[in-house]
Amino acid sequence: MVAAESFVSELDAKNQNSLQRIVDALRAALAKEGVEVADALRFATKGVIEVAEVAALWVSDCGDLEMKLSLAEQCGDSARQCRRLFGRLAERGVPPFDPRDGGYSKSFAFLRSLQTAEERSSAGYVTGKALAIARLGALAAFCESQTDAASARLLTEIADEERRYYEQGKGMLASAAATEESQARGRRAAYRTLELASETAEPLQLRKALGRRR
Repeated sequence: MVAAESFVSELDAKNQNSLQRIVDALRAALAKEGVEVADALRFATKGVIEVAEVAALWVSDCGDLEMKLSLAEQCGDSARQCRRLFGRLAERGVPPFDPRDGGYSKSFAFLRSLQTAEERSSAGYVTGKALAIARLGALAAFCESQTDAASARLLTEIADEERRYYEQGKGMLASAAATEESQARGRRAAYRTLELASETAEPLQLRKALGRRR
């Protein structure tokens, strides 16, 4: 067994390679599918609402006070992010929509099933937030390429807000992954999170996530 801090550093480093492949696939899918800025904003909104719901589900049975408070903060931050995305869509003349339409992602189903602090901090924070930051960055770059600086700026600001939870998660995971068994659970949770995220970046899954356009 490695020291908890080393485990977190190694896990985070391994994540980065997978994250790059996922983001590259997402960028290719965005270009291939002819996605518009409004679609990118809707895709981001769907991710934000799922984060809020996972945090709400976890907060009720979270034993660690620091994580409980962090999850409660995420609920509020995600709600505000959703409102801002809705506002930007309205500015672009897009009719109101419900990001829950079309159902929830496989990632949501997986995350809500996690029970232990090491699984939640590994999948939801260290891996999930790194994924959210990378995905939002790709969506912001896409909006920039479509000459929509305001949407790109909003997505970048949301990514910056997620970075705080990513950093918090490293400390939480180091505290929770003190045994070989807990590290194994954290590693498996991270791997599955990335595996499901890679499926979402595929063109067919991207179309499904976007659902009906306007």
